[in-house]
Amino acid sequence: MSDNLVLKPIKELLEENFFIPSYQRGYRWGEQQVSELLKDIVEFVKDKNKENGFYCLQPVVVKEHTWQDNTNILQGYSVIDGQQRLTTLYLIFKSLIDLLNEEHDRQEIYNIYYETRNNKNNSSYSYLKNIHTEKENNLKNIDFYFMNKAYNTINNFFSTIKSTYGITKRQFLEVLMQTDTKDVQVIWYEIENNENEIDIFTRLNIGKILLTNAELIKALLLLNVKKVNNNEKILLASQWDEIEYKLQNDTFFSFIYSDDFDKPTRIEFIFDLIANNQNLNLENLKIDDDKYSFYIFQHIINNHEKDDDLKKIDLWDETKTYFRIFEELYNNNTYYHLVGFLVNNEVSIKKIVDKFKTQNKDDFLKYLKSEIFDLIKLNKDKKFEKLNYNNDYKLITKILFLFNVISTMNGKFSRYPFDLHKVQNWSLEHIHAQNSEKINKTEDKKELLEDQKIYIKDKKLETKVEVLLAKDKIEDNEFEEIQNDIFALHTDDISVHTLDNMALLSKEDNSSLNNSIFPSKRDKIKKLDLHGSFVPIGTKNVFLKYYSANVKEIAKWNKPDRDAYLVALKEVFNFIGENND
Repeated sequence: MSDNLVLKPIKELLEENFFIPSYQRGYRWGEQQVSELLKDIVEFVKDKNKENGFYCLQPVVVKEHTWQDNTNILQGYSVIDGQQRLTTLYLIFKSLIDLLNEEHDRQEIYNIYYETRNNKNNSSYSYLKNIHTEKENNLKNIDFYFMNKAYNTINNFFSTIKSTYGITKRQFLEVLMQTDTKDVQVIWYEIENNENEIDIFTRLNIGKILLTNAELIKALLLLNVKKVNNNEKILLASQWDEIEYKLQNDTFFSFIYSDDFDKPTRIEFIFDLIANNQNLNLENLKIDDDKYSFYIFQHIINNHEKDDDLKKIDLWDETKTYFRIFEELYNNNTYYHLVGFLVNNEVSIKKIVDKFKTQNKDDFLKYLKSEIFDLIKLNKDKKFEKLNYNNDYKLITKILFLFNVISTMNGKFSRYPFDLHKVQNWSLEHIHAQNSEKINKTEDKKELLEDQKIYIKDKKLETKVEVLLAKDKIEDNEFEEIQNDIFALHTDDISVHTLDNMALLSKEDNSSLNNSIFPSKRDKIKKLDLHGSFVPIGTKNVFLKYYSANVKEIAKWNKPDRDAYLVALKEVFNFIGENND
């Protein structure tokens, strides 16, 4: 969050000078907008004696500015966004000027200078300053018309405030003049002097809001802490930074969120979880609104004293609770891997957190396994031995993903990198490739034969390969024949599409293996791993024959190897399904 965003009590505005640049339109608030602001403050006044009451105006975006008014050099702020609110507040104070003088010995309010209405005899500054004495027919421009209409709306409102709302003008004024937890504040955002204010104004007014959702929420939370003093604010800011720092760790964040997160701060992920959990149907608010969670948080804070359900919600405590649970899941090796697998298979982290809150450790572990079991549930007709590359591609991919996650978990000395997993496109690699019939060009055929030649130990077959490599053109039938001979040397089973012949690999790395025979693929896998490619542990192990016993033929992928690999796959599934009879 920017250090330039603060919560500023309205009282502190009274000492400032404001400049409205010419690129902005003039004052245009109508009766409805003015009345809504007044009513909101009245509701706050009525509730202000309750714990944590507050009212927060929408952002005012400013930049330090020096300008000349007639012969005077003035210093203050150029208003980039918030002109309508500042002008309306000025008119409210003007309507209460006698009371302001009586109670606080003030006859002056902050000054607002308008670049477009600044001639000596027709300035908006002068009109506002003397609006209580101006005649209604002295409306020389459209700005004066709206200012006068707003001022009359305010006066009419105050004339009936006691009979209509049961509060006095004095009570209304007092909340504007306080500087404690029960005051009216504005979200104040001051941009740097080197930033172009016209560019910022343009972005603000085409919907690219300068203040992020997280910045607005931080302002709300700072205002809502139970004891608003420097120590409380420093603590919240410190906790905020700690949470954001940890969430920026891709290893940490990727085990709780599997997609790309396009918001500037990741703490918003927690805010979104909390907001989506409230089931509040606010008028005209859609869940895809980029400020959705801010509006939900604002509604909760504004209404928590009036709504019994909302009284139970402490938003910052909720935020810290989510983060604490994320950390606990992350720091537990078993939870990390099982939760990471579920999240990266589109199971909601919120659902997982809710279970964690309500279950003991044994039941929670059973729950995680049950969720995974349901993701990879095999019926009587879908046993491991019958899974096929052509018919069960997605299911096999999921099984191998789980196999690699659990294998990493059981290794205990490393963790499955879900951050690397989610940026890769994954595909199934045939451990022993099928004999390719798609190679048509002689140069491609020769390239594959050269790759295979170094692994051929049969002298007759080696001679045949040399003969083909010497030819100008290799015919399809002779290439297919020698490929059948080569592949027969490196496997004793012709079934290539079953689960026991599948491994998980990124599509990019998979393409580099082409249709090589088993020993060639093994060496290429080793090179990929050596040069930093993410090769899942199960994939590395299977090409190193880690699961095979009494390995005698390192260059051949045969039936005993397949059987041993299938047993290892089943053991992982049995671990997951042990509580799901």
